[in-house]
Amino acid sequence: MTGADDSGACGGEGDLDAEAELVRAYEAGATITELAARFGMTYYRTRTSLLAAGVVLRQAGPTGATAPPRFVEAYLAGASIQDLATRFGLSFGVARRMLLQSGVRLRPQGGVPRGDATGGAK
Repeated sequence: MTGADDSGACGGEGDLDAEAELVRAYEAGATITELAARFGMTYYRTRTSLLAAGVVLRQAGPTGATAPPRFVEAYLAGASIQDLATRFGLSFGVARRMLLQSGVRLRPQGGVPRGDATGGAK
């Protein structure tokens, strides 16, 4: 690991210590962007250094949010996705994704026929 010049020149034991620190910091939760700033490297060089050290990179971007308490239960009790989105302050797409990530089988578009709470034919 080098500095901001990213020349790729190998130094010696200091580089090994810096690489080990880079790996430890990443595995402790630091992002590549944070590490690049801390070590005076570019994002690309930091990422390349982590990969060369055998690090398995985390998924880029935010992970899916978990469903709020009683969210899934409300859907299973008959609330529509739009109702849930409004009630919990979410977009329709986020509410739908939360249900899918929770393993819920979505009802057909149009929901339960009126007068039939089970969704079956009369």
